[in-house]
Order: sequence, then structure tokens, then C-alpha cells
Amino acid sequence: MNTINYEIDITAPLGRVYEYYTNPDNIKKAWPQDIVKESESVSGTKGEEGSEIKVEGEYMGREEEMILQVTDKEESKRLVTEQKEGPFKFWKSTQEFNENQGNTHVRHSIEYELPTSGKIASFLSGEQANTKLEEGLQQAAQTVKQKLESGA
Repeated sequence: MNTINYEIDITAPLGRVYEYYTNPDNIKKAWPQDIVKESESVSGTKGEEGSEIKVEGEYMGREEEMILQVTDKEESKRLVTEQKEGPFKFWKSTQEFNENQGNTHVRHSIEYELPTSGKIASFLSGEQANTKLEEGLQQAAQTVKQKLESGA
């Protein structure tokens, strides 16, 4: 199992940061275009526990689709999504939010396991996957930070 962690402070109110992060439509706006092409809610109430999100992406030149399910959501504190269908053997994304003097601290953790066979296994080594996901996570967090701090 591989784990990627990234933390960032955003100078914006907790409610605004939490709302942005928990809206599935914003995944494609934050993540690099070479990783996430499309994201949308496909079932349930958008971003609520039990709802599903479709994320279409490209991994080493191969188009892939992942269905994520919101498995845990605590208002203004935590959002957990897990892969229900997709290219990874296992995928779990946890975002935790804390407010500190008008700033919002976001801790994002992705746990994943690559499959031993299939398209993604043929084209992506563990080290390549880790590097690509780590860079994507950092870029997504910086994009959200810039957007929310600029008031856009």
C-alpha cells in the first residue's frame, strides 16, 4: 500500500474551503488537466455520504474512469472517498479540515494500491505513480489555495 500526504494552509474561512473541496465539480478545476479530464456527481446528493462521483483521467497516456463513493463526511471536518470501480486495486482519499485564526488547514491523504495486471499496471510503475499523484495533489492544493485566497 502506498500513501501520499500533503498539507496546506489556506487564508479563507473554513466553510468556504470545505464547500469547495466537497463539490465534485471542482475536482477537474483543481487537478492538473493531464491527470483529471472530467469529474461529476453521478448518484445521490452531490458530495453527501453514499453519493458517487465519476472521475475521468489519463494515466501514462491511457484513458481511465474511476467511480468514487463518499464513505465518510463530517461537516467542516472530514471527507473520505473510496474507489468503487476503477483502475486501482485500492484507492482511498481523506481530506481533513481545521480552522485556525481565520485560516483553514487542509490535510489530504491518498492511500492506493496499483493492480498487478491491466492497462494501468502495464504502463505505470509504483515510483511513477507515486511521483505523478504527489505532483498532482500538490498542484491541486495550490490551485485551490490561489482560487480561494483571491476570492474567485
